[in-house]
Amino acid sequence: MLSRAPILCMLMMASAAAAQPAAAPSAQPKRMDTTRMGTATGAEREPEAIAELEKMGAFLRTLTTFAVEGVGSTEEALTTGQKIQYPGIIDLLATRPNRLRANVYSTRKRREFFYDGKTFTVFAPRQGFYATIDAPPTIKELLDKAEDRLGLVLPLSDLFELGIDPALTAKITSGFFVATDVVGDEVCNHYAFRQPGVDWQIWIRDGDQPLPCKWVITGTEATDQLDYEMEFTWDLAPEVPANAFSFVPPEGADRINMASIKR
Repeated sequence: MLSRAPILCMLMMASAAAAQPAAAPSAQPKRMDTTRMGTATGAEREPEAIAELEKMGAFLRTLTTFAVEGVGSTEEALTTGQKIQYPGIIDLLATRPNRLRANVYSTRKRREFFYDGKTFTVFAPRQGFYATIDAPPTIKELLDKAEDRLGLVLPLSDLFELGIDPALTAKITSGFFVATDVVGDEVCNHYAFRQPGVDWQIWIRDGDQPLPCKWVITGTEATDQLDYEMEFTWDLAPEVPANAFSFVPPEGADRINMASIKR
């Protein structure tokens, strides 16, 4: 989110393996504090907001095996200036340090990603093409290699990086608490942040499991004022099939090369 939000606005959507039934909210949502909102000028950087963001990142890094489902939408601007919204789903299953499976489904694109600790495969089922390369030994190294050498941003990759690099948090120019809301069946605290090139909002689950419930990302460049949003459902104890992270080419699929990019 912090490092790649402008790219996320253009590239991604999300969903995951079956999630546990969510518990009913333990409290009624609080009403928005209009007095407090009246003092939020957008130039503030509330310590509480930054602390809650870092707390969420720290909790995400404690997860070893998890599945997350994201349902959302992204926008595209036509040459006429009219905005068109496209729905999409991403599902992601991960086992740290070296197993990852992600599927991206939308009306315009479908991609499947497989990482088993040794190889990384991208499969385009509609076209019947796949590409496989040797992969580094950890998810973190895979994310870096995919972006630096292939120009590829994997779905929800920020979930693995949030809070690791203080320089990313330092890019935030403002951040403040908005309100406590209900997202799905979860009570979540809503925060709004701003950094160069992008405004973004995040709803973080209240309580001892501060998971992201929802985010909204808006590009602020003159040519990129588009919204990307997603709502998440988490499973912190998913069933993981033995072959979940291995790719077996379906009959008729063709292997192609995965090209590197020049910097």
